[in-house]
This record gives sequence, C-alpha cells and structure tokens, in this order.
Amino acid sequence: MTSAFLRIGLVALSLLLPAPLRAESATLALDLAGTWRVRLDPKDEGVSARWFATPHVSMGTDTIPLPGTTDIAGLGFALDTNTMLHATPFPTTTRFPGVQDPSRADEHGYLVRRHMFVGPAWYERQIEIPDSWRDQRLTLHLERVLWQSEAWVDGRSVGTRDSLVAAHRHELGTLTPGQHRLTLRIDNRMIHNLSTITHAYGPETQTRWNGVVGSLRLEASPQVALRNLTAFPSADRRSVRVAIGFTNAISNMVERQLSLQLLPETQNTELARHTQNLTVSPGSATREYVLPLDTPATPWDEFQPVRYRLQATLDDPSTTAARSELTATVGFRQVERVGQSLRINGRTVFLRGTLDCAVYPRTGHPPMTQPEWERVLGTIKEHGFNHVRFHTWCPPEAAFEAADRIGLYLQAEAPAWVDDWGTSTVTRPLGIGRDPQVTRFLRSELVRMSEDYGHHPSFLLCAVGNEFGMQHTDWDLVNEMVTEIKTRDPRRLYAGCGARRNLAADDFWFTHQSGAGTRGVGPAHTAWDFAKAAATSPVPLIAHETGQRPAFPDFERLLPKFTGPLLPLNLVRFQRQLVAHHLDFRAADFARASARFQLVQYKAEHEAMLRTRGYSGYQLLMLNDFTGQSEALVGLLDPFWESKGIVTPTEVRAWNSPTVALARFPKYVWFTHETFETTLEVAHFGPLDLPLHSARWELRRHPDQALLGQGTTPPRTLPTGGVTVLDTLRVPLSHAAAPAALTLRVEVAGAENEWTLWVYPATQPDLDSEAFATSNALHLTTRLDETAQRRLQEGGKVLLLAHGVTNAWCATTGFESVYWSAGWWGNRFSSLGVLCDPQHPAFSLFPNAGHSDWQWRDLCAGATTFDLSPSPTEIHPLVQPVPDFHFSRPLAHVFEARVGRGSLMVCGYDLVRDLEKRPAARQFRRSLLRYLASPDFQPRTELPWSWVVERCGESAEHSGSIHR
Repeated sequence: MTSAFLRIGLVALSLLLPAPLRAESATLALDLAGTWRVRLDPKDEGVSARWFATPHVSMGTDTIPLPGTTDIAGLGFALDTNTMLHATPFPTTTRFPGVQDPSRADEHGYLVRRHMFVGPAWYERQIEIPDSWRDQRLTLHLERVLWQSEAWVDGRSVGTRDSLVAAHRHELGTLTPGQHRLTLRIDNRMIHNLSTITHAYGPETQTRWNGVVGSLRLEASPQVALRNLTAFPSADRRSVRVAIGFTNAISNMVERQLSLQLLPETQNTELARHTQNLTVSPGSATREYVLPLDTPATPWDEFQPVRYRLQATLDDPSTTAARSELTATVGFRQVERVGQSLRINGRTVFLRGTLDCAVYPRTGHPPMTQPEWERVLGTIKEHGFNHVRFHTWCPPEAAFEAADRIGLYLQAEAPAWVDDWGTSTVTRPLGIGRDPQVTRFLRSELVRMSEDYGHHPSFLLCAVGNEFGMQHTDWDLVNEMVTEIKTRDPRRLYAGCGARRNLAADDFWFTHQSGAGTRGVGPAHTAWDFAKAAATSPVPLIAHETGQRPAFPDFERLLPKFTGPLLPLNLVRFQRQLVAHHLDFRAADFARASARFQLVQYKAEHEAMLRTRGYSGYQLLMLNDFTGQSEALVGLLDPFWESKGIVTPTEVRAWNSPTVALARFPKYVWFTHETFETTLEVAHFGPLDLPLHSARWELRRHPDQALLGQGTTPPRTLPTGGVTVLDTLRVPLSHAAAPAALTLRVEVAGAENEWTLWVYPATQPDLDSEAFATSNALHLTTRLDETAQRRLQEGGKVLLLAHGVTNAWCATTGFESVYWSAGWWGNRFSSLGVLCDPQHPAFSLFPNAGHSDWQWRDLCAGATTFDLSPSPTEIHPLVQPVPDFHFSRPLAHVFEARVGRGSLMVCGYDLVRDLEKRPAARQFRRSLLRYLASPDFQPRTELPWSWVVERCGESAEHSGSIHR
C-alpha cells in the first residue's frame, strides 16, 4: 500500500485496541458504534491469508469510526487534483449512452470522491458479553451495508450476507461471557451484475461507499423466542391478522405463554388482547392469530397519520429470564386499485410525488436517523407533496418511520435498472430476468423489503425497478416476480418497472408513455390535459419522472456547502468557464431567471395533470438537484434539500396541494377588444367532501393592482377524489390600460392559485403604420446589405430583423428549457430561458418579469440565437438567453451596438410574419420601434462592421442546430 492509497502510521497499541464494549445485564442489545480497527484489502488477499484468524494489530492497521464509511474517514485512493485522477485498479465511470469517456475526474458528470475505495475492507474490535447473556442466542445487526458482509467471531465464520435494501443479520449462536474478537469483511464491489446506474449502487449519486452507515448492534434473545411479527390490518379496521414467527433452539418441545396486545401508539389503553398457552416445537414455525376490535380503528393516511402499537410477549411460566418480546407499529391503511383509480381507505387519491435519487453530498450516503429523515420528508411535505418515489433503491427504517409520522406515501424499489442500452455499459449486464443469479437476488430483495419495512403504512407502492429494456428483458419472468411478491404481501400495490410495459400483474403504471404522452410542458394555454394518456391505461396511471428542466446554479451560494467526502470539481470547472467568458457577474441573475422559468414550466405541466380526469398522480424528477448524469440540476431546491432563495414553498403549494384551484383558458396573451374567458375548476383530493363551497376570483393589472373584475362562483359541493367545474367567467378587456400584465387570482376552500396574463392593444396606428419608420429615420431590414451599411456609416438607425439567418455563429432555438442535461444532448446554444431588464426602455410597451413566461413563447419558439463570443468588446444584450452552465456562452436574442457613426439593433425574433395573429410578436415589435425612435436609443458598445457581418450575416455554408 502506498501513502496515496491508505493512511498508515505508527499508532500506539492502546489506540488500535479500543476498549471492549459492555452491556448492562438488563439490556437485550449491545451498541457496537464507536472506533473500529480497519484494514483495506485492495488485492483481495485477506481471506486466503486468513486475516480473520489473528488480530489486525499485527498487520499494520488504522482506525475508523462506525457507523461511517472509508470515504468519510479519508481512507482509500486519494484524488490527485493535479491529474484529477484516482490511482484505482477498478472502473470509476458509469458511461451513459452518448457520453464520451472522461479523461479527468471532473469530467465524469457527477461529484468526485476525495478518497475512493472499491473492494474488501476489514473491520475489527473487541466486544464483551455480559454474564446475563449466558446461553442467549446472539444476532449481529448491521444496518445498511454496501454490498456484502462476512463476519467472524474469534476466527470462526458466522456467514455472509449481501443485501442492498435491508439490514445484514448474522446469527452468532451463543457466546461465553467475556471478551471476544469480532471481525467484519465488507466488500463494496459489484456482487451481482445489476449495472452501475441504479441509485442503490453506483457513482452517480450516493457513490459506492464501504462501511456500515446505520446502526451496529448485538441482539440477545432466549433459546425459545419470537422471531418476527407481521400485522395485516383488515379493510374494515375492525381486526388485525397477526403472523408470528417462533424459533426453538432447544432439542425438545417447550411450553410457553403467548400474549398479544393492540394499543394506541402513545397510550397504554388496551384495545384488543389475545393470550394462550402453546407448545413450541424445535426449529422455526409461523402461526397466525386474529385480534378483533370492539370499535373500528382510526385509519392512517396523509391527513391523520394515526398508528397503533402491537406487542407480542412469549413467556416461560417457570422463569422471567426467558421472556421474548417484539413490538411493531400498525397503521390501518388499505390501498387498492379500482379500475383506473388508486384508493386509500376507500377514498380516491392523487399522488403528488417527487423522486429521491439518493443525492446526499454531505455524507455520500443516505441519511440513517429519524431526525435527518424528518427534515428531508418534512421539506417535501412543506412543498405540498404527499408521495416520494425512491428510484431504484430502498430507504432505511428511519425514512419509513419518519414518513409514517409525517403522513407521506412511499414507493420503494429493488435495485434494478438495465435498459437495452445498459447491456453495453461497463459491466455488460444482461437484461432483467436473463441472469439467474441477478433474478434470485432481486426476488430476495423484494422479500427483504417486505419483511423489514412492510409493517409501515407509508410503504404504499413497490416496484421491481426502472426502465427495463423492451428488447432484452424477460417480461414473463418480471411478471412472475410481481405476482409472487403480491401474493406474499398484499399490503401495498406493485408494478414491474417504470416507463415501460404494463404487465398483467401490475397494480399501477408509472410511465411517460401509455399510448399517449403522460408528461410535458404543453401549449401556451391551459385548456388542455392528458386525457388521451389516461384513457389508454388499464390501471391507475402515474406520470413518470416529470419536470426535468434545469436551472443555472448560483455557484457562490452553492459551492461552499460541499464540506463532505464529495467534491464539486465539475461545478468548479463550470464556474471557471463562466469566468473565462466574462459572465460571472451574471451568475445570480442567471440563477434567478432560470429558476423562475423552471417554476413556470413545472406549474404548467402539473396543473394539466390535475385537470385530467382519471389521472392518479405524478412523480417529479425532482424537488432537489440531481448531481449526476451530467449534472442534471433540475431541482427547485439545491442538492442538500435546501432553498435556493428564489422559489418559495407557498408558490409550489399553489399547484401542488390536496386542493388546487384550476383555470382553463384558451391563451395567455389577449387583445383589448377581446373578452377574457375561463372555466374555473378545482381538483380536490382532501380527506372529506366539502359541501357548498364558492370560489372567489379577481383579475388585476400590474403593477398598480387596478381591479378589472371580481366575483364569487355559485356554491357547489366539492366531492373529494376528482375535479369539479365551478363556473365560467367572462371579463371584457376593453377597459384594461394596455399593454399590461394581469393576474387572475382564485381562492377556494383555502386553496389559492394565480396565473399571469398579458393584454395588448389591438392596434397602435402610430407604431403599426409603415410611415413610422420613415418618419423617425429608421431603417428596417432583414439583410445586412449595402443600404444598411450606408445608413450606419451616415449615422442612421438600423433594426436588423435577423430571424432565420444561418451562419456558424447562430442557431435556431426554442422556448422550453434544456431537457434533463445539456451535458448529455445539448450544445453551446442550449438555454434555460431568457434574461432581460424589464425596466429597460426597450420594453416600455412589453411588460415582463425579466424571465421567460408564456408571453415569450411565440417569440422564442424558432428564434435565432447569436453566440457573441469572442467579441471585440463586452456586449450586454437586451434579451439574453440564459446559457446552460455546461457551456456558459454569451448568447443574445436582441442586442445593440454602435457601428461606424450609426446605431444598430439586432433581433433574432420573427417580427414580420402574421403579426395580426401573433399579439406578443406585434407588441414586442412596437416596443422596439418606440425605443429606437426615442432619445434613449444610444448604444455604448462599439462593433466593427466586419464582426457584425460575420455574426449576423447570411452564410450558405452553415446552418445552426435546432434546440427545442
């Protein structure tokens, strides 16, 4: 081992041998958290060299705190920041399709481990067994290990475990009181070829850490004991079926007394009891009992997360020392599918979900304590969500416990994700169902998830995995897996995988294509929905991985937060690129404008789903930033589940709550001679029907808040579980002082929502006439011809309507933000919306908020974008596309400059075609003309004619790429 690989020093023997752990005689568990000896085994020689046979102290060792990881302890191959490489003998990349192999660690597209180790690591310490544990059967409990653990006691092997979803439990048998040496070998290499892109195992998010990150403890139980306790509450909430596992390590049958009690979670009021004497035979067995309730239990759901406590006691009548106890929490929650609807406790539910893709940069692994999960899940619920999908991984016990208490519905998944393209990635995995070893492992993982977390009422949905390849998957076998786990544990609903086939055994379908698209930002109005997608699904339909629109990072605010084992070297590289292009002064503006536009897009997409009759929900990808897969920073929150300081929870809850006010109108942009018309609706998925509720509405003008209309809809009963039409409004716009931005605000049943509209004059004769340009000495042209050059040389004013120009320095671009990541399929023209100063006189007749919104769609869709780098002088565009941070080029839609003695404005929008049908384009043209004719039009930047011709002139040899 070299010093770059592992810290090695001469450490005093007393430090290498931590004090033995002791347990009080009254306890039945021994906490093993603390300092352990550790030795990395990069050559995998420890087993053959019998490292388990002798104490590590004779071999050269180091220490590590557990729970913890080698990354956090600073053990492994250190990153050389000069070469940006780890000197590792194992592959470090996932190699997604279309992504070139990186030459440096900061080009991987994900956060970089300070210290990397993939292989076996050995952990050891002394323990002391108290005398009160004599003849007790001991179990070693290791919560959350990646991926395989093997244990020895005093050199004696006690077995191997290899789960990614559940605790590793090693049966140690009985140990004599006194000191013993406990040795662990944890191997974080790929044990089964699942690929390296699942979020349970892979470098993109939580990394391939080595260690134990949850609780470590020894548990003691009598020779005859309760092994497990499983509760199946009845649908009518009047009884609970209890399955109890017994184990008898004695060679003969014994008599015991079993007691079962059901109590409220935080009280000792007994609601049901069962007591009986029974005979326990040697070995293991399971028995079932039914506890009837005198009155129905209170149901558990997102609105009242009420739980009960189920206690089981197994007593030896001859001695109290042989007592065995188990306690489980129970939620009387029934989930079912009825046709195309999901129902919880008989009530139709709409799942407002977000994904958790194991992005936790401060530790490199998911949280393991309940307070941590209460913070994360509490943040999710604060933003209005009632559901979390854990993409190809299963969270720990603390997450389910926190969700139970908060009232969130969880979808956990086995670590399976092999698309057709995935079969050609680094480890060459076979399609799901084609590898018998992997199939056995996935089947076992599903069972382990059921056994460890199945009692939690929050565990609502379960899937085998995500996006299985259509061609390489054994779909019949996947269907079998779903059928098997459904039969074994009917307490939740199941599906094979996301985004692909709907299988016969599936209870629900989370997909982006059900025969019609299930997601998308949609057109520039709200009179649309996903009815076609809903109609084509035979089961409840949940939109798969919605959103996916990045925002520009505020580097100054974000980068200091990376204080853990993962380095944001890729983000630092992007920040340097921003500086190199002299755009660092714009970073905060880019962050604000792109985040505001991101909210516009997310609101439009998810309101359309709420308007859709028959939809069962959506799963946003995601509420916090995704730091992998080429830096898909698509979150409203940063990677740490913290606010970016731009979008508030209240703004998200407006369209993401149990009750949401909705409005269907045919367009966002109106003329003053028109009558604004909209149909008000409400999506209500609250706990109860709401009798005779009215909606209050108002239409106001910005910024003076002048009232254009207000009213109250007729009272209506709002049944829970669907969408109710409230009323149709008609407001003449002839009295609106246009141009103006308007706000339609609707409040119903405590839910408030609003939409921005724009109203423009139908005609403005002075600006619309052909004579305006002439009378103001303006030259309007679509070509940089001799006339334009002469007018500039003479000191004139020229407006170049450069829409459609093709050369090496421009491209045709679109309205929506980049999809997912420009690092995958973007280019230097990729953008995240527009940025402008709404107070600039050029926009005096085009009211806007300084970022993309729906009045910009007609302008930006098909716009010509100019790359201004390099330029002979710094240019500050009037309308600047927010560049994607992977490229950070200075881009422009509209810019101005002094050319010769004249003044030039260049516009990449189509301000010529069909203006009578395009109110935003006509109004933007009016605003530019007013500005050009005013004394305010005095560009300060000077550009040579040759540069302008190169960037804005036509070239038949080049055509810009199209970004949509």
